[in-house]
Amino acid sequence: MMVDLIALLVKFVGVGFLLIATIGLLRFDDPFQRMHAATKAGTLGAGLVLIGTMLSKSSLDSTMMGGMTLLFLILTIPVASHLLARAAYLSGAELAGIGDADNALRDVLKRPEQPIEEQAERLDLQGMAAAAETDIATEVPVSADPVLCDAEKSGFVSLKDVVAPERVRFAAVGDAAPKLARRAAEFAARTDLPLIAVVAVDTGYVDATDNSTETIRLIRDKVGHWLPDLRSLSDDLGVSVELVYQEGDAAASMAGVGDVREFLVLPTDGWADHGVGVATPHATKQPDGLLRVASMHPGPTLYAVDVPRAGPVTVLFDGSYDIWRALDLALVERLWTATELRVFGYVDAASRVEIEQRAADANTPVVFADPELTAPDEALLPEQMVSDAVAVILPDLPRPLRTRWYGTFWQDKISPNWRGDVLVWT
Repeated sequence: MMVDLIALLVKFVGVGFLLIATIGLLRFDDPFQRMHAATKAGTLGAGLVLIGTMLSKSSLDSTMMGGMTLLFLILTIPVASHLLARAAYLSGAELAGIGDADNALRDVLKRPEQPIEEQAERLDLQGMAAAAETDIATEVPVSADPVLCDAEKSGFVSLKDVVAPERVRFAAVGDAAPKLARRAAEFAARTDLPLIAVVAVDTGYVDATDNSTETIRLIRDKVGHWLPDLRSLSDDLGVSVELVYQEGDAAASMAGVGDVREFLVLPTDGWADHGVGVATPHATKQPDGLLRVASMHPGPTLYAVDVPRAGPVTVLFDGSYDIWRALDLALVERLWTATELRVFGYVDAASRVEIEQRAADANTPVVFADPELTAPDEALLPEQMVSDAVAVILPDLPRPLRTRWYGTFWQDKISPNWRGDVLVWT
């Protein structure tokens, strides 16, 4: 009887601490204070309820089960709360009652000046403002596409001018990283834009190997061989370079924070395992996610080869908003030394006039494909349109989003055996 009373008392005290934790979650001002209430009072409250339950049951099974549960709480909640607190700090969450001078992590962890909610709101407002700037009369529209609204009166409306790149983001992957980084840096220097070089490591792949510690060491050693070349870009080209090293979700790291004004440069092959070649015993596929990055990035994405070439540029034209943006960006920013612009697909009269005008402004001759010309099976473009082309502009990437599918390289789906730059804006 005495044991039951003690058990009941312990449970009541535990429930009291849980109530205090709930009040703290509702009343405290910032996520760090709320997390303190949830982890301290919450863990103590849950632990006391478990202890009271073990006392009231008084059996070996319940004691073992309760003890293991209590041990699990003690081991996991501090780690989880630390990770949550770190994520909240890095997202710019408010520090209630703490000035900048009192922030002990001020010079340790970099955090944005605005909370992530305000950043998202600001981006949304920018998008609304951009939409307002491009809102033109549509009394006699020649197309449902927003780019071509009222083309007879206003001419071609360039949405690229509203969402012009403000920075260049480059994903450093594998041994080709220094050459491709230089290409991204040269574009940044020519357009007077800052460069962000991201060295991402796929921890999902690392964890899937037999010895994750050894795998991460191999990756870091390999990255260390060409990392000095990235650091020298700033001095060589006079470009502001921000070098970022991240381990975790590699695709998200490469794609960035979802900024439409970032021009993303990716290699055409490779992944964030950096080619160390460590097998993953339980996986049936090679680590791969490169083509998924473009779908996660709202801005323009260039899958680039190591060395730029001069030659024809082919456009798979479908009249979509994305293909107009990508085409406009390529011509205005002169991404390539284009000797000829080749347009494949159905192009109505108004679109043809606008493409010719844009190409003329860029001093690039334009050729439209024969309407009878078709692409072969399993390919996006006919060989005649792309065999000698240095780049292709697409409305979307070929599916599935894997660099190799049953041994076939993804660019073979554009045209068999073709290799070159691919620009998309999805």
